[in-house]
Amino acid sequence: MSNRRIYYLAAVAIVAIVLISAVALTRPVDLQTGNQGNQPIQKTLQVTGVGTVSAQPDQAIIVLAVQTQAGTATQASTDNAAAMSRVLDALASVGIDKSSIQTVSYYLTPIYDYRQDQTTPPKIVGYAARNAIQITLSDFGLVGRALDAAINAGANEVQGVMFTLSKEAFSNIEKQALQAAIQDADSKAKAVASSLGVTLLGPISITPGYVYQPMFEKATLAANQTPIQPGSLEVTVNVQIAYQIA
Repeated sequence: MSNRRIYYLAAVAIVAIVLISAVALTRPVDLQTGNQGNQPIQKTLQVTGVGTVSAQPDQAIIVLAVQTQAGTATQASTDNAAAMSRVLDALASVGIDKSSIQTVSYYLTPIYDYRQDQTTPPKIVGYAARNAIQITLSDFGLVGRALDAAINAGANEVQGVMFTLSKEAFSNIEKQALQAAIQDADSKAKAVASSLGVTLLGPISITPGYVYQPMFEKATLAANQTPIQPGSLEVTVNVQIAYQIA
């Protein structure tokens, strides 16, 4: 009797498993939304729009530095401070306010003599100090004068001049580029919908992306004054818009 009961319970369990599997296979599954049931699948059309706006830069950024070397750390630091003081005085003499200048980096590091013999440790033979400053100007007429004055006063490293947009100017240009990108996407969506014979019901998602590259110019000391002639900048906005269609 015990064995018969076990066989009977096993048979009931097998039948139950088969029935559950059959019911699960007959239930509809919406692969688009991941929801079970008879919900309609949302049809969408995705397009990409591009908007580009050109603008004249309204800000120039100069990064220059003073590097000095000496036998001791104290002397290298002292020489560097004296040289940078002369540079700042020269910048002030051409009309650049102190509020337009800020220190971006400073370091004092040993100078090593690496010998050919790998068993001999490197020897410190001196110290190098470097002080880098950033000058932000809205008057482009001061750019060349600032470079020449700084170099003549002792600045021995000029990374160049970067022309860019101020925050306010960039915000305005960015909005214009975004509007152009949305109009471009909307025009493309209408053209595709017309070709396919479908109706646009409206956008359901918008994803913007921004591209902006400031201009960088390498500056060299000229005979009279370093010539600086900035060109135009471009702000590009890309938008991906998904439209619901009927």
